[in-house]
Amino acid sequence: MAVEVVVPMLGVTVERGKIVEWLKKEGDRVEKGEIIFIVEVEKATTEVESPASGILAKIILPAGIEVPILSLAAVITAPGEALPAKYAAGEAAAPAKPVPDAITEPTPESAVSPPPSPAAGGGFAMPAARKLAADKGIDLADVQGTGPDGVILLRDVEAAASGAAKPGEAPLKVSTLARKLAERAGVDLGKVEGTGVRGRIMQADVASAMEKAAPREGFGTKIPMSSVRRVIARRMSESAFTAPHIYFFTEVGMDPLLNFRKEVVPDFEKQFGIKPSINDFLIKAVALNIVDFPMLNAQIRGEEIHIMPEINIGLAAAVAEGLVVPAIAQADRAGLVEIARQRADLIERARKGRLSLVEMERGTFTVSSLAQYDITHFTAILNPPQSGILSVGKTDEKLVLVDGQVKSKRVAVLGLSVDHRIIDGAVAADFLQNLKWKLERPGFTFLAL
Repeated sequence: MAVEVVVPMLGVTVERGKIVEWLKKEGDRVEKGEIIFIVEVEKATTEVESPASGILAKIILPAGIEVPILSLAAVITAPGEALPAKYAAGEAAAPAKPVPDAITEPTPESAVSPPPSPAAGGGFAMPAARKLAADKGIDLADVQGTGPDGVILLRDVEAAASGAAKPGEAPLKVSTLARKLAERAGVDLGKVEGTGVRGRIMQADVASAMEKAAPREGFGTKIPMSSVRRVIARRMSESAFTAPHIYFFTEVGMDPLLNFRKEVVPDFEKQFGIKPSINDFLIKAVALNIVDFPMLNAQIRGEEIHIMPEINIGLAAAVAEGLVVPAIAQADRAGLVEIARQRADLIERARKGRLSLVEMERGTFTVSSLAQYDITHFTAILNPPQSGILSVGKTDEKLVLVDGQVKSKRVAVLGLSVDHRIIDGAVAADFLQNLKWKLERPGFTFLAL
């Protein structure tokens, strides 16, 4: 009996997903529990297991197309079993519960649709693209597909239609790379002079037109938002306009902590094979501080305040497409060795796009550090639904007056942003003051670790 493989549900807020890679091809033998494809949802990529053993008889969704969750991705049959007619004919089952896209309106090429049909020139075209081509009188043999394996998408036909000649005029010939560059830069191909064979517009012609219109590279161009950037924009807007922020700042003397770390690092590396960073000490100190201030581990759900049962500290990490916040699990109970190992592993996988959704959604409080930049302090936006985030500026050397004598001191500015619906000003100030106390007395704070 045929078994359907769908794009799985990977969180209550996740509405769409995109298969980024198939690890098996049609006709391959698969075992139940074996990883068969990788799906990207919001800011995470997840490996999807085969629900049954058998033959991967039909791949319905090619890689690179974003679809609603629960969309039919493939069909598995028993060895020797014929593929049911409805799948052989290319029927793609609709998702069990269609979910509207909260970010962008679905387009025909991104919705679940039948597999593309051969175009006149031997390529393949999506049904919506074929219909538009027929309506516009466009020969699909002259359209270059930009979808997976050269599939002609709706946008390809739209691009061809926008560049089509008016009655009585010769058709506009444009190379695929030139058309892509023109779309990204907003260049009118009708005003570009082609230097290719028979006046064909080449990529260099579009680049030349861009230089004349905008001499400074990068200005005047349009950059489509990636799925990660769209999620970041949505979540930051929700945070800024839903949670009333209130901010607190304090200077922390960093000499005791920096000297303490310098003393323990050699033994750490020798005994555990890992080098703890300043962020590891910050994460541990914050987690221990939250034990004394549980409201900083709270979230609003409806008309109730939920104090989360675990203290999972997220560490903001910059990656190519934006900012992700993987969280160290149970940071209040974990020792510095475990925190350092978790942090190193999470950051490495974040840069490779291999974080799981659980690792990104389990955080209950966030630490965001810009200490590596020449930034003294900054205000951080809450990472919803969390109620607190700590910002860390660079450690700077300054002269201070101590007992009537001028001395040099290394100082960092810590900022605390909290949700004022949950956290009162006095509680936030007390939290930050106690954290400062812990960091300036590392021998006492980390004595048992």
